This record gives sequence, C-alpha cells and structure tokens, in this order.
Amino acid sequence: MNKTFLFFTLCSLVFVQCAPKFHSVKREQEYIKADSILWAEYEIEGERLAELYAEKEDSLYIKAVELETYAERKNKELALEYSATPSGLRRCFMLRLDIEKDTLKDILSNLPRDLRRSQCAEAIKEHIATHQIEAGMKFVPIDVVDADGNKFVWDEHSNKNILLIYGGLGCMGRSGRRELAALREEYAKDNLAIVVYYPVSTLDELKEFRNQYSDDYMFISELMPDYSPFKIKYGVQSTPTCFVIDKSGTVVLKTVGFNAEQVKICIGK
Repeated sequence: MNKTFLFFTLCSLVFVQCAPKFHSVKREQEYIKADSILWAEYEIEGERLAELYAEKEDSLYIKAVELETYAERKNKELALEYSATPSGLRRCFMLRLDIEKDTLKDILSNLPRDLRRSQCAEAIKEHIATHQIEAGMKFVPIDVVDADGNKFVWDEHSNKNILLIYGGLGCMGRSGRRELAALREEYAKDNLAIVVYYPVSTLDELKEFRNQYSDDYMFISELMPDYSPFKIKYGVQSTPTCFVIDKSGTVVLKTVGFNAEQVKICIGK
C-alpha cells in the first residue's frame, strides 16, 4: 500500500474519532440568544436614529449605513463563531456569498458528526464545488415549474432578452414595481421576457405571488426554498437579485436590487 495514502487514511480516521459526535445543545441556545439580542438592539438603535435625525435626511442615511454595516459584521462574526451548531451553520449558508470558500471548507471539516451529513452541510459543499453564475457567463437553465404547475421551457424564450428576478417584488416597493411594469410596457413581449423566481415550497404559494403582483410576468420555482440548485448555482440570497440574459444566452448583468435604467442599457435600448 502507498505510504502516503496510508498516512492520510490514518489521519482521517483519527480526525473522525476526535470530532464530537453531536453538536452542543447549550451552544445552540447561546447562539439563538446572541442572535436575538443583535437584531433587537439593531431595531432599537434604528428607531432611535430615526427619531434623532428625523429632520436631517443626509445624516440619517449615513448613520443608517453605519448601523447596517455594524449589524452585518456582527451577524457574520456570530455565524462563524457558532458554525458548529445547526442554527449557526444555517446562517453560514445564508452568508455563504460573503464568506471565503476556504473558510467554509474549514467550517465543514470541524463540524460535529451529526451536522456533517446534514442537508445544510451538503448544500455548503455544493456551493464550494460550484462556479457561481456571474456576468459574462453563459446562462444555465434550471429545472423549474410555472405557477400552473407546468415545466417551464426556457428554450421558448431563447430568441428574447430575459430579465430573471430572484424574488423581492415586495422589496422593490411601489416605485420599483411601477418601473418594472413600465419596462414591460415599453418592450414588446417578443423582445423581453420577465421571469420571476420565488423560493417557495408549494405551488399554492407561487400562485399567490402571481395573483398578488401580476400575471403578466412568468412566475417560476423549484418548490424547494432553502438549499435549491438555483440558489447555489446562481449565487443568490438577497432579494431581489436581477439577471439580464441577452438573446445569445449570455448573462450580461447580475445585480442585487432592481434598476430599470441598467436593464435598458443591457438589452440595448
């Protein structure tokens, strides 16, 4: 037997023996408490700033950005500190786009054995192994269904520009939704397809979104919200995340948030 192979095999066996079998329930409870405190303090401070700078919009914006930056940093720090707990590991998945893949590998290698085979751990492994879609890459179709339960056929739109939106129509606000509707009106339907992906579990939920917003858009989903191939392959978490795919099938824009002018530039208006 190759000596190098034998050495690494023995090291792996030692690691498995040394790794704890179960996660610490106490640590899980500590994380849940720390996370709750973080976001409660965030809300209280946000309300205090809104009152303090009620008549100073520029100052309020600056302070709000500072508070958001602080909360995001603490959120990531807590997730990394408690990554060996179920809730901490789930938060690491949610923050995976802001965590180096080498760091995620270290997290996986130090997991208790009961978490190492969890669905969340497997999703993080898949994220690490996947080259996420970015602008300049070719579009990769994902198997999804539409709001009527039919398989969505991407090829039917191959001769169009596609605006693919990952959720977040509610986050756009009324002004954003008006801009999206105006974009739809401005372009003939044979030139632009607006496809909205929602990370929902059931077809009824997907139908509700279509009914709430507009049946003029195509609503699609994998009906598996947490660790879906779409979320992993397309590197999405924040809503809305927008992709513009041109008629050649190339992703020409990927951006968090919706900006109608950016979309127009990308599709050549």
